[in-house]
Amino acid sequence: MRPIEIHPNVFLVDIGHFGEPGLGGAYILLAEEVALVDAGTSLAKDRVLGGLRELGIRKDQVKWIFLTHIHLDHAGGAGALVSELPNATVVVHPRGLKHLVDPSKLVASTKSAVGERFRFYGEAVPIPEERLHPATDGETFTLGSLQLQAIDSPGHAPHHLCFFAPEGGWLFTGDAVGLYIKGRLLPTTVPPSFDLGASLATLSRLESLAPKLLLFTHFGPGEPGLIQEYRKLLLSWVERVRRYKDLPEEEAVARIIAELEEEDWPVGPGVSGDWAMSVRGVLQYLHREEASG
Repeated sequence: MRPIEIHPNVFLVDIGHFGEPGLGGAYILLAEEVALVDAGTSLAKDRVLGGLRELGIRKDQVKWIFLTHIHLDHAGGAGALVSELPNATVVVHPRGLKHLVDPSKLVASTKSAVGERFRFYGEAVPIPEERLHPATDGETFTLGSLQLQAIDSPGHAPHHLCFFAPEGGWLFTGDAVGLYIKGRLLPTTVPPSFDLGASLATLSRLESLAPKLLLFTHFGPGEPGLIQEYRKLLLSWVERVRRYKDLPEEEAVARIIAELEEEDWPVGPGVSGDWAMSVRGVLQYLHREEASG
């Protein structure tokens, strides 16, 4: 499948996340130094390599793999790709680097969080430390005529980066502005480290960049006004979950998903597991908040 053209220099590869189209992707940036933003899961390797072939890009032309964070649907495929892309350096948040060198804890955490859906995530191939670059906040990468700036953006996870291309006004959001599936924003507040205060601060910072286009890993382009919309959604979502925080976790998940179905939110096979994880992430956040006084 040919990558989706967002701009003559920006293409989106649909990685077929959860076996469905339109749920997850990886971006290809065409510049003097070709780059990927996010890598999908290890199961997405052939789709990403196929996208590069479709665009006439040789494997040795890819210089960078920019990871928004280390969750396996964004970074799990990086190790598999590194073995195929001999000149590629993987850019990651400093807090995520050790988990790419040795992904065993990351894989175990993902298995615990997603349960039987782990079959959609694949494994994670370790990445040699010399192929990794820990990005500092505000660090600018020059790919030729295109520049990409790393923006520390915690909240969804403490190891989250967004990447901003000032000239085009493109902001690669990872999961910092939620999921944007079929034209609708959905919360992504997954365990173990979702933090509402950090998320809201990140949204304010991203808004201050005055982006012209948001580029979601899940999935595709969106207007900058979605940052403000996500702020409202996030606040209402946390309050929804708060109503059930004293129930057993599984009961809280079941009740909230039933509510969402009644309200016509998309709760099909591809996203119901995401809802469950997002409920659990908020519950854990609320319990930490309560414990801290």
